[in-house]
Order: sequence, then structure tokens, then C-alpha cells
Amino acid sequence: MIKDPKKPEKLSGSSVCQGCLEGKMVQRPFPSNPNKRHYDPFELLHIDTCGPMEVDSLGGSKYLLLIVDEGSGCMKGFSLRAKSDSEECIKKYIMAAQTQFHYKVKFVRHDGAREFAANSLKAFYDDQGIEQQVTVPYAHQTNGTAERAIQTIVTIGRSMLHYAKLDKCFWAEAAMTAIYIKNRLPSPKCQDQTPFEIVNGFRPSVKHMRVFGCRTFVLTP
Repeated sequence: MIKDPKKPEKLSGSSVCQGCLEGKMVQRPFPSNPNKRHYDPFELLHIDTCGPMEVDSLGGSKYLLLIVDEGSGCMKGFSLRAKSDSEECIKKYIMAAQTQFHYKVKFVRHDGAREFAANSLKAFYDDQGIEQQVTVPYAHQTNGTAERAIQTIVTIGRSMLHYAKLDKCFWAEAAMTAIYIKNRLPSPKCQDQTPFEIVNGFRPSVKHMRVFGCRTFVLTP
């Protein structure tokens, strides 16, 4: 046990590490909006992609598509072989939200990337009465919810791969596991409810969960 640790002396101006400062520099965040409105579950979806990854997944995927619900914090991930596969995944997810959970998707927010701007996808939004909110180009802060979510999932997934000593080709499995876990963790943003609970109306069970990458035994009949 550490007792009575000495307070470090304040560094002088000449002791500042210039490389550290430069490496940690980020763009100044946009001012927060004090009038930010409340959204119901699935009313606003944040969408973004990540990739190409260093190596293809076991299934040959190169990209991660992540959809984040503003109202509940619920996430849905898809591993993609090509960015153009995003369109079909987005359509299926929106239709599932509206038919299985009976929520109405009203807005989708993205950065205007080519895979999100296809005419057929625009026609789908028009048919469903969904409004697109395209964020400011080269200003990732305006699509911050999706950006932060991707960073969180990628970081958790990378940590799980290191812990399990698994090859990088398992990145898709690690990412989907990270999303599954995050959806079942309490969120301060949602009064300590889990995203799963907000969407489904009951608390999730975690009895079936095991350590990622643990050894398993399968009976072959």
C-alpha cells in the first residue's frame, strides 16, 4: 500500500515535452448546444464506417459499419466487404426497428460519404419519410456520436484481441462482442439503464456471457 505519496514538483516551462504536446493536439471541439433536444428510441440514428482494417476478417470483411441510436444509446454493427454494402445493411436495420420494435425512424445523421449518398438510399429515405442530416465536411465533431462510438468499439475490440492473444483477423468478432457488451451495460446518459432495456422493455441477462477468446469444447455428434 502506498502511503503519503509526495506531490510532484511543478514542471518549469523548459521541461514541457514538445513531442507529447504535438502528439496530443486535436481540433477544438464545437461548443455544446444547451438546447439539445431529447430523442425517443430510434428517432435519430447516427451512422458511420471505419476502415479499411489492417487485415481482412475471417469472413473477408474490410470495414465496420456502426449505427448508433441517439435515444437509447443502442448500437448495431455490420462487418462489410465493401463500403457499398452499407446501403442494404442500413435499410434492413431501419425496417427491423420499425416493424419489430414499432419505433419510427425520423432522422439519420452521417458525414455525407459516398456510401451514404446513393440515389437508391435517398429514395428509400424519402419513401419512409426519413430526413437526412449531413454533417459539416472535414469536421468530425459534428458527427461526434458515431465517431466516439467507433473509437470505443475499436479500442475495446483491440484490447480483447490482445488479452485473448488472437490474430487480428478476428477483429470483426471482437467488434461485435464489444457492441453486444456495450448494449448491456448501464449508461449514465439513460439514468443507468442499459440500451437493451430501453429498447426491449426488460433487463438483459448476462448469465450466458463468457470471457472473449476463452477455450471451449464442442461435442461432435
